[in-house]
Amino acid sequence: MDRESLKASVIITAAGSSRRMGTGGKKEFLEINNQSVLLMSIKPFIEAELFSTYVIVLPKKDIENGQKLLSRLSEQLNFIYVPGGPTRQESVYNGLLALKQENPFIVLIHDGARPWITETVIQDVYQKTVKTGAAIPVVPSVNAMKTISSQDIIVSNLKREFTVAAQTPQGFIFDKIFSSHKTARYDNLEHIDDAEIFSKYAGDVATVPGDTANRKITYLSDMEGN
Repeated sequence: MDRESLKASVIITAAGSSRRMGTGGKKEFLEINNQSVLLMSIKPFIEAELFSTYVIVLPKKDIENGQKLLSRLSEQLNFIYVPGGPTRQESVYNGLLALKQENPFIVLIHDGARPWITETVIQDVYQKTVKTGAAIPVVPSVNAMKTISSQDIIVSNLKREFTVAAQTPQGFIFDKIFSSHKTARYDNLEHIDDAEIFSKYAGDVATVPGDTANRKITYLSDMEGN
């Protein structure tokens, strides 16, 4: 396929409440070394020079602030700002819906609270998605993995060599992940991530090596640099 037929877009999800940060504001708007977390999460995608459209999903009340933070980029690139939903799954669906008219071949979906993403991981996910239809970055599990019951009792012990920690960006053929999200929406089911939705309704999801530095900011202590 030529570059035009492989048109790709990015969805950056930043619509969560950031309640666990304890700062009273959006964690994606906080700064690390004088750059907002949101800007840091987007810049490597721009530097990869693979994407024609960037969808930024934010709480409706925070869209104006997001536009101000990214104003210089918005002047040069095709940015679309979309209000999020009450869950991450709803927010991703809103982002996919905003891309329907663009109709990219590939879409990568990334957490706006993962500012240490690298261009290498982005390129690897993109190339694997083109080849297989869906791909996510993963890192090996370093802890003993268990599953527990609703009563907090261990019910199974998983072999560590067969478990991994999933990261973002997660890449998909746009038409397939969009239709998968629509089906999940009609089924009224919540899923752990977009890879689960794709694997349930569309097909296999391949993996590429992730990066241990590509962690997600959840608590204020996570803001410390790599």
